[in-house]
Amino acid sequence: MQSKTTLSLTCAALAAVSLHAQDAGEKITYQDHIRPLLENKCFSCHNPDKKKGDLDLTSFGALMNGGGGGAVVDAGNADSSRLWTTCAKKEEPFMPPEGAPLSTKDLDLLAAWIKGGILDTKSSIAKKSDKPKVDMAVAVTGGKPDGPIAKPEHVLLEPVIVTQHTTAITAMAASPWTSLMALAAPKQILLYDTDTKQLVGIFPYEEGYARSLRFSRNGSLLIMGGGRAGKNGHAIVWDVKTGRRITEVGKEFDQVMSADISPDHKMIVIGSPSKKVKVYDTATSEELYTISKHTEWVMSTAFSPDGVLLATTDRNGNVNVWEAANGGEFYILGQHKGSCVDLAWRADSNILASCSMDGTITTWEMNEGKQVKNWAAHGGGVQSVSFTPDGKIVSSGNDGLVRVWDVNGNKLAEAPSQGDLVTKVIALFDSKSAISANWRGEIKMWQLGAPQLVESGQLTSNPSQIAQRIVQAEQRMAELTGKLPSLQEAVKKAEADTKGREEALAKVRAEVAENDRRSKAYPGEIANEEKALAALKAARTKADQDKAARNAAIKAFGEKSAKIAVQEKELAPVAAEAAKLPAADKAVADATAALEGAKKELAAKAGDAALTAKVKDLEGKLAAAKAAQQKIAPSKAKAAQLADAIAKAKAALGAAPAPVADLDKLIAETDAKIKAATASIAAKKAELPKLPALVKAGPDRIKSAESNVATGKNNLAAAQFAAKSANDEIGVLQKVPTELKAAQFNTGVLAEKEKLAKLETDFSDFTEAKKDAEAAKVAAAKRIEDSKKAIAESTAAQPGLEAALKKLQGEAAALETSTKPTRDADAAAKAKVDEQKKIIATKEAEIAAAARAKDDAIAAAKKAAEDIAKVIDARKKSIAEVNAKLAAPEKAAKAKQDALAAKDTALAAAKKAVADATADAGAKTAALKKAEAAVTPANTAVQAAEKALNDTKAKIAPAQAAAAAAKKELEAKAGDAALVAKVAAADKAVADATTAQANAQKDLDAKRAAKNSAVQAFEAAKSAAGAATALVAKTTATAKQTEQQQAAAKNEFAAADKVAAPLRGQRDSIAKEIEAQSKALADKQAAPAAIEKDYAAKIAPLNAAIAAAKTALPPLEQAYAAAHGKLDAEQKVLDAKKAEVAKANTDFEGAKKKKSDAEASIAAATKEIPEKDKIIAEATAELAKLQPQLEPMRTKVKQMTEQYLTMLPE
Repeated sequence: MQSKTTLSLTCAALAAVSLHAQDAGEKITYQDHIRPLLENKCFSCHNPDKKKGDLDLTSFGALMNGGGGGAVVDAGNADSSRLWTTCAKKEEPFMPPEGAPLSTKDLDLLAAWIKGGILDTKSSIAKKSDKPKVDMAVAVTGGKPDGPIAKPEHVLLEPVIVTQHTTAITAMAASPWTSLMALAAPKQILLYDTDTKQLVGIFPYEEGYARSLRFSRNGSLLIMGGGRAGKNGHAIVWDVKTGRRITEVGKEFDQVMSADISPDHKMIVIGSPSKKVKVYDTATSEELYTISKHTEWVMSTAFSPDGVLLATTDRNGNVNVWEAANGGEFYILGQHKGSCVDLAWRADSNILASCSMDGTITTWEMNEGKQVKNWAAHGGGVQSVSFTPDGKIVSSGNDGLVRVWDVNGNKLAEAPSQGDLVTKVIALFDSKSAISANWRGEIKMWQLGAPQLVESGQLTSNPSQIAQRIVQAEQRMAELTGKLPSLQEAVKKAEADTKGREEALAKVRAEVAENDRRSKAYPGEIANEEKALAALKAARTKADQDKAARNAAIKAFGEKSAKIAVQEKELAPVAAEAAKLPAADKAVADATAALEGAKKELAAKAGDAALTAKVKDLEGKLAAAKAAQQKIAPSKAKAAQLADAIAKAKAALGAAPAPVADLDKLIAETDAKIKAATASIAAKKAELPKLPALVKAGPDRIKSAESNVATGKNNLAAAQFAAKSANDEIGVLQKVPTELKAAQFNTGVLAEKEKLAKLETDFSDFTEAKKDAEAAKVAAAKRIEDSKKAIAESTAAQPGLEAALKKLQGEAAALETSTKPTRDADAAAKAKVDEQKKIIATKEAEIAAAARAKDDAIAAAKKAAEDIAKVIDARKKSIAEVNAKLAAPEKAAKAKQDALAAKDTALAAAKKAVADATADAGAKTAALKKAEAAVTPANTAVQAAEKALNDTKAKIAPAQAAAAAAKKELEAKAGDAALVAKVAAADKAVADATTAQANAQKDLDAKRAAKNSAVQAFEAAKSAAGAATALVAKTTATAKQTEQQQAAAKNEFAAADKVAAPLRGQRDSIAKEIEAQSKALADKQAAPAAIEKDYAAKIAPLNAAIAAAKTALPPLEQAYAAAHGKLDAEQKVLDAKKAEVAKANTDFEGAKKKKSDAEASIAAATKEIPEKDKIIAEATAELAKLQPQLEPMRTKVKQMTEQYLTMLPE
């Protein structure tokens, strides 16, 4: 078994190479210095029984093991050691949590121990930091970096663990430039080639659980943030190509929720439940700055692609942007309503997207820090957001969906529901695909582009062991080879189906276009066709008319032709008769000539009987010839007339009309056209109302057909993709068994390489330890010689230094005694000055107190006045409010009061109207009775006049009869005087009777007029009496109604007044209160003057006392100044002497300390030399053991590596 010293040396050597100890002075060790310090401050919490934070500080080994958050010391680097940073209050939690903190001296001691290499004992080898100090800085470029993009090469492919079940995926990342993605699995990070869907790397991570993964901007590094909840947290960076851990930062007491590395690889940022954002230098692992402005767990951190900005979010929904270089505030963008769980930058660094458990995504622009858009993206919360390189946004959420958006929140595509929470989504480098992970541990690959995302494959988060994967690959290749023909046949079917769908789409588009054309054209076409139809109908009518006209013409032609035939028939005998006329004319001419000859002959032979007979005969013949001529002559005229008429008729007849067959044909054709046009118009009119619906449905039909085509194309694409994927996968799988067998072998190669690396490190460490021990031994020997010289020098110098010290001490004591009287005089003078100053201060204090009391009293009075004023203002406000409230009821009450007054007036007027109407009705009734009394005598007078008239009429007839009889008698006996007288008397009687009748008629007319007048007066009186009686009834009814209205108005006024009364009372009460408060305000406003007067009376004697003391003070101050000046002069001499004493004492003590330090250094060096000899011997022994193993191991690793490389497929 190795000795304790050997174990310590081995542990130190394996941990790190040693540091040179200090050339001089005591070594700071755990056992001698740090343990006592920690025992006093820390052991009560950090001991083997309690181990708060899983940290035990009671032993060196336990301290080196660290706590739940990992190591607490980093050799050589106090700023990266949590033991020191928490005690120095540079990092939370501050230690110790209670009691006094560590002193500056203790902190310096702790820092010196860490910087000195965290030694356990003086014989321990100093350690160096185990954190890699590497310069990872790279240039930041705007586009794809030069050279090949990093992919894992010859890294581990054997899983660290294979679990029984998959678990939720909490972290994924995609390389920005190539087909590579990483995902977090239990105890390991898995890397897949997204083109081949093959596992290409496994980075072991057994310290906890990964919460975030990100590739560096150039894709060469992968950074993970994670740890164990409530215990520890950190960020780890791997080299993507080699799988080697490059660096680790952060010693958190809780898991890191998010980490990122800057594009130039110089900074790492972490965010955690501590509510802090911390940024580290990758070269030194030292913290550069901390951002402490978040109010909840920091959930996401991300450097902008150009490295200028740093975005962070927290569980309170805050989204902030900082200057990446120094953490300075850049934008406080805003706040989601729920926890903001993820961030993503667009490639140009101008747009930032954030997502939240409130279900929304927000985009922010970086020119002014304003929101671009916020939209509801996923019900129940958004889990993840990612930008595609071409600027689209891919998101996932608690609703089980993956969706694609543009930067303004317009949804572009959606994947089928996964039926569970989708924890993460990442867009790949080609902008054509994305990968999602869900709560069940399923990883799905999606093709982007179509509105419905197509699943293009799956990856596993729980890969099998290599041996099993080989079998699975062979089985899968056999399966795909069997499926390939059917998949290729499915492509052909899908092509035919797509072609049919495209033809159907073309047909639908043509139909929709035709419907659209018809919808637009039909109204015009119908109008044109109706116009054409009208023209056809007009043509048809004209054709009928033309046919009728032609038939009429044909008939007329026939009739005329018949008439001409009749005329010609009539002409024939007339013409024949007329043809005889020349012969008749000749016969007449011949007869005339013969007669003339015979007459000549008779003349020559007058009386010749023969000639006379001849002449007579010839005359007879001439007469017969002329008679025949005259008989025939009319036939000539008639024949000429007939011939002329026939000629004219024939001229008028013209050509024979054409037959109607062409018009019949035209009519038939026109009828057909009319029928067709009518049918076309009817069809179009019947179709036209249906066309808007068809036109409206057109886009939907096209959309449906296009959707159908899209479905066909999607099906075709899916079929082609399936066939191509199968074919491509077969091509990949053909190499997989060989690659996996090589990888299986490489697992052993990597293990041997790790052993070789450890061996080489051990050899290097022991070599360095031996070298350091040898150097330390030489330094110790030199310290012994130097210390011996120092002892000799100190021993020689001490007697002289001690004598000089004692001499100076005696001189200082004498000076101290000589200054006592001066010091006493100074004290007495000072006491007198202080007494007067005390009087002044006391009186001034009393004045100040009085002034404060005055000011307080005045302030109180003013405050009281202000309070009262506020009360008055409040009361005025209240009275204004009450008046405002009262205004409407008061107005209503006033209106009701006015209405009541109007009703009172109306009632009085109504009652007066009743009285007036009643009085008028009485008068009218009396007048009626008087008028009625006048009617009866008038009737009696008319009746008497009528009787008198009748009597006169009865007397006229007898009188007239007597007159007539008298006149008849007088006619019989003309001139009879008695009869003449009788006639005269009879005429007079008739005249008297007529006059009496006229007078009687006149009297009757007068009596009738009087009667009519009396009747009219009666009727008028009766009407007036009736009207007056009606007016009495009407006014009585009006008065009753008005009385009722007045009663109602009285009730309404009472009700309205009742509503206003409380408010009126409230108003009056507030007004009284305001009056009382105003009086109190006047009193308080008058108070300050009285207080000022009282104050002036109080301070007068105090000012007098102060004046007296100030008068007495100057001479006393002069006396004190003189005494104090003398004391200062004497004190300077004394102080100078004391300084000489102190220097002499320092020199003497320094000499003594120099000797003791040298003796201690000799002792330590004397003790150290054998310790170093022992270390040298042990290191030499260990190197002797390691040296033979080194070359064989190197040879073995080289051979295995070469063998591995030969196993890889071409």
